Amino acid sequence: MTIVSMSVPDDLLRRFDEMMADKGFRSRSDAMRESMRSFVDEAEWESAEGENQVVITMVYDEIGPRGELSVLQHRYEEIQMMLHLHIETGQCMEVFIARGQTNRLREILSKIRKVKGVRSIRFISTSGSFR
Repeated sequence: MTIVSMSVPDDLLRRFDEMMADKGFRSRSDAMRESMRSFVDEAEWESAEGENQVVITMVYDEIGPRGELSVLQHRYEEIQMMLHLHIETGQCMEVFIARGQTNRLREILSKIRKVKGVRSIRFISTSGSFR
């Protein structure tokens, strides 16, 4: 292992420490390693080719794009599972689990980003190495 030293604004470090404690990390090093893995995984996924898996979560208003999201599920065979949750009054979450060629998975994400009414999109890919 290599020891790394870095300069961080006080406010950012305070917020990082709060989130680190909330998430149950034992040390800043553990939290930084996880943050770096996420950063590298996302960057690698953007340039990856071949077969990958992705979990996509979307939050939207209850009266909104559910029909369009269902159409995507039927249009893309890569979407293998879809889960619908009511997270609070008037808001829903949709979760897609997809497997396939990375370019097709990127295409699905692009289509979701264009759906009117989707408030937030997050994804986790498994293309990165887990060290």
